[in-house]
Amino acid sequence: MPTERRGIRALQIWCRRVTDSYENVNILNMDSSWRDGLAFCALIHHFRPSLIDYDSLSQENILENNTLAYKVAEDELGIPSLLDPEDMLDTDVPDKFSIVTYVSQFYHLLKDEDNSRSPSLPIKERINTSYDSADNSPPGTPKSVPRSLFISSNPILRNNKFSPLNTPLSQSPNSKSQVTGVTVSSVCQDFDTKIKICQER
Repeated sequence: MPTERRGIRALQIWCRRVTDSYENVNILNMDSSWRDGLAFCALIHHFRPSLIDYDSLSQENILENNTLAYKVAEDELGIPSLLDPEDMLDTDVPDKFSIVTYVSQFYHLLKDEDNSRSPSLPIKERINTSYDSADNSPPGTPKSVPRSLFISSNPILRNNKFSPLNTPLSQSPNSKSQVTGVTVSSVCQDFDTKIKICQER
């Protein structure tokens, strides 16, 4: 299966997990399943229940549901509206790639707020391969990659761009202690050292 299709399928699985308890929401695809706007509203309600009164929504109110979801997403979550509520009303099958692009913004914003982060892996697998809790990695560092990949003797694995051993700071000849990754304090320390060197000149 091509990478693009796997990514869309993984996003669809994530959406199904997040909205599985919502009445009248059944995400079978990334086009017509979103047409009535309830899936968008359920997605927002799952993470921010105070923003949308989901129980008051009706499947027949396509324009109103979509308008509400896009407005709340833009005003409250900072997700720009890439879709037009009128288009959802005027077509039986909305544009799949527009919906995928829009929904992926929700995923990137909200994925860490519950146990649905990795849609292609069972939750237990992700927890079992995560870093130990004492790790002080910066935000955004992948947590589902085993540390053994970074200390492997295999040069392909060792040179992974996320490796704490493959950062400019860790490769600095001025580094006096072993750096385990880029942290705010280590960047500040390195910056402070460089400023002192420049001032001495």
